[in-house]
Formats: sequence, C-alpha cells, structure tokens
Amino acid sequence: MRRDRPKGLERAAKPFKSTKSDRFEKSARFEKPAKFAKSEKLDRFDKLAKPAKFDRRDKPVKFAKFAKSGKPDSFAERAAGNPPGPALRLTSNIYIAHAQPGFEGVAAEEIAARYAAAGGRGGGPAMRELGRRVMPERAGMTIFSAPRPEPLAGARTVEDLFALAGYCDGLGTSPATLEKIRTAAHAAPYVEQALEARVRMSPGSRAGRRLGFRVIARIAGEHEFRRLDFQRAVERGIAERGGHAWRPAGDDADVEFWATLLGGEMFLAVRLVDERMRHREYKVAHRPGSLRASVAAALGWLSQPAADDLVADPMCGAGTILIERAHLGRYAMLAGFDRDAGAIAAAQENIGPRYRPIGIARADALRLPLGNAAATHLITNLPWGTKYGSHGENRRLYPRLVEEFARVVRPGGRLVMLTAERMLMREVANRGFVRVESVRRVMILGAPAVVYLCRA
Repeated sequence: MRRDRPKGLERAAKPFKSTKSDRFEKSARFEKPAKFAKSEKLDRFDKLAKPAKFDRRDKPVKFAKFAKSGKPDSFAERAAGNPPGPALRLTSNIYIAHAQPGFEGVAAEEIAARYAAAGGRGGGPAMRELGRRVMPERAGMTIFSAPRPEPLAGARTVEDLFALAGYCDGLGTSPATLEKIRTAAHAAPYVEQALEARVRMSPGSRAGRRLGFRVIARIAGEHEFRRLDFQRAVERGIAERGGHAWRPAGDDADVEFWATLLGGEMFLAVRLVDERMRHREYKVAHRPGSLRASVAAALGWLSQPAADDLVADPMCGAGTILIERAHLGRYAMLAGFDRDAGAIAAAQENIGPRYRPIGIARADALRLPLGNAAATHLITNLPWGTKYGSHGENRRLYPRLVEEFARVVRPGGRLVMLTAERMLMREVANRGFVRVESVRRVMILGAPAVVYLCRA
C-alpha cells in the first residue's frame, strides 16, 4: 500500500541543492504526477541532457536463462550445480564478455543493443549469443559471435573482453587430461585472429614476431590435478606453437591468455582489453563499500532507460549509479541524496562539471526532499549491514526505506534495488509497498546479493 503524504517540502526536509554553481533549468512536464518538489533552490527544468555517447532507445533483447536445478543455498552452489550448457561449435569471431556473476544476462543485452546500433549505421550481421557460463564467485560469462569487437569499446556492464582462440569439450579429470590440454593449447586454431582483434581493441599493443605471454588459469569442478598443473600444461602448449617466438613473461607480457576449465570444458582466450575497461576515469573520489562501476551500469540498464527519465538515488554514496546511468543514454534529470557529508563531497568530485542536469544534496533517505510521485525511476544500493550499520538496524530500516521510495516514484515507475539482505528484502516486499516484477541472484566480489526489480 502507498502512504499518502503532503506534496512538497512540508516535512521540513532540507532544500534540494544543485552541484556547485549550476542551477536546474525549467523542464517540460513529462507527466503531471512526475514533478520534483518545489523549493527556493530547486527550479523546474525544461532541457534534456545532451545525448551520451551511446543512446539506447530500443527495448533490450531478451535471452534464455540457465536451466534451473533446484534451489541451492548460495549463488555459487547454483552456478556450480547447473549444467554448463551445450558444447560450442568453435568458429572464428567468437568473443567472451565477463561480468559479475548473475549479471551476464544484462551484459548480453547491452552487447546485443550495441551491435544492433552499429549494424544499423554500417550494415552487416549483428551479434549472436552462443551460450553462458559462470565461474563461481568470479565471473559470469556471455559467449557470442560477432563480425568485429569494436562496438564493445564503450560497453558499461562488461568488465573484461576476450577473443576465443581454442576450445575443447569432454575432457576428463585424471592427470592424463593434462596432455590433452597441452595439445589443445598447441593446436588452438584462432590464436592469430584473436591477436588481430586485440590490436584493434588495444591500439599500440604488440603483435610482432617475438611475443611475451602469460597464462591466467582458472578451474571449476573436481579434478585430480592442481590449477598450477593446468596452467603449466597450457603454457607448454603455447610455447611450442609456431608463427611467433613465444616466451613466458610476467606482468609485462605482450599477450595474456586466459585458460578456463569448467568441468570437462576448456576455453582458451586472448584478453583484448586492459583493466581500464572496468576502472572508470571519473572515479577520482572513493568511499568504503563503493559499488563497482559495471554493477552500477547493470542496475541502470535494468531500469530500461528512456530520454524522459527522472532518476533518483536516495543513497548515492560516491555517485556511481547516477554517473553510469548518464552514460547509458538521454535523461531528463538525475538526483542523488545521501546523509553523509563525505559521500556528498565524493559524489560532487566524481561528477565534476559533467553529466548535466544532475543534482546532489545531503538528505536522509527516510525523508527525501521530493514530492509524491516526483521520480520516474529509483535505482539504489541498499545498506548491506556490513561496512555500514548491522542486520538488526536493517530490520528496522528497510520497511521504512521501501515505503518512502514507493512514495517518491510515480505509479508504474521502476525501482531497482541491490542488497545482500535476501531474506529481509523478501519480507519487506511482501508488505505490498511495491510490486515485485523479478528477483535476480547475483554475486559481487564473492558476496551473494539480490537485485529486486519492482514497480511503484
């Protein structure tokens, strides 16, 4: 049930302030109930923000989910318990994108939209998703074919990108399997194509006769050999390849091979990008527990961005969610609040003179300085009760937060909420403040969490 309250600032909330010297300009009324509360320091605005580099206008493409296999206690158990999916048919131009586990489907949607936009301008086939895998507690993987990797240079929900160079299925678990792994690495058919893709995605990277390489090895499932044995088998296979004078190297390697063994399935891929894909340049000010940029972008994507969005983040921290939403396409207004003065300062520093119109103000999330139905969407990272607060405090806090969130979002508007309090959030959702559309189980840096997609 929604709780009616007087519109405006009759609850003695502090006035909403814009960042630094800019003030909000007047805007057209997108819908009568969706108005920000009036105050002396918050003018109504009428100009849309300039388009971001990527303008997502169409609805996201939907992809099939993993088959369900019971209800394990943790995301890691669920990922490990699920069958990995049908074996791949190895061809050229296959890529693998990494996201935090549980967000690989969101990454697939963004990838499909970017290729569709690029294809609409220049023609040619779009991407085709071939499957998904999960490396428990580490990465969710979407595997797809595409004519070229360049459209993914600005992907926001992707943390890492690879070109598949070799693949084999049906491997055993005994030590004798290591020889098959060495042979597969030695005979990987698409190493040269992967190296070419790497040069296109990372201009200036070396692609000469002599190349230093290193292997990042990962194993999931029970095997009768160590991860180090797996890594060494792959290294021997690559070192024996022709075409280049391969030499093992450390952190200064020219090429990074990622070898992933999921049960009896091995992927050998060349990394196409460096850490700058997941580390944002705007993140100059940090806060403890600050959300990963790719996760913030995924939350923004799940809100289904549109040009007339009035987005609020009532617990904005360093401003990551709002900034990532700004990069996903046009919007009418972004508004962030936090009761911590240090968080407000960090958000303002990260935002700087960009991402207009955007407003940041110090305010309690339980008493937001917004009128009823002021926002079209609300996207936020709820307190987990670890770095801030406790589970006991969250039990008292969550019902009041969700009730307040429902008040400021217009009827039918979307709420996207991330939390580690799975059971508590289920209890609060059953109180009827919002309508739950879906719940996604995810992992963030090894910690299980859930994303609630709701309607006011």
